[in-house]
Amino acid sequence: MGLDKWLKTEDIEKKSKKEKDLIVKKKKEKSENAKGKDLEKSLLNLSKYSLICTNKKCKFQKVIVKRQLSENDKICPRCNHQMKIKEV
Repeated sequence: MGLDKWLKTEDIEKKSKKEKDLIVKKKKEKSENAKGKDLEKSLLNLSKYSLICTNKKCKFQKVIVKRQLSENDKICPRCNHQMKIKEV
């Protein structure tokens, strides 16, 4: 009788661990699906812009992915000239 007590408690502990693992896996799957959907929604709002400096001596270029360009984005960081904007 003494050994039966020990064997039963191990079985209960194993079952509880398996149940906890299943619950954790389900939560991870749900959170991953939610993150994927959020990323898709946020990517729909973004636009890709190619900016080229109008100054021929400077020739600075950069690509920005944003919803909207700010005024600081439209000015060249090297020579402070206005940049040419293309939406890619």
